[in-house]
Amino acid sequence: IVVAAPEDLRIRRVMQCDGLTEAQVRARMASQMPELEKIALADYVITNDERQMLIPQVWKLHCALLEKAVHFQKNVL
Repeated sequence: IVVAAPEDLRIRRVMQCDGLTEAQVRARMASQMPELEKIALADYVITNDERQMLIPQVWKLHCALLEKAVHFQKNVL
């Protein structure tokens, strides 16, 4: 599961939360896997860009994972 957000929003959030400078945040991000690679590897992506409603996306994912769990249990038993 990847929670994706635009780079500028991610930078702003980390600066506010951790009290870092933009340069420090960018350095931290440079040491991480690029977001596009994470998205390509993810089974599920939640977009957290302050435009799309977050709760419906989380609920949809929750329901999908519950369905998989039920299907898995039926096949195992």
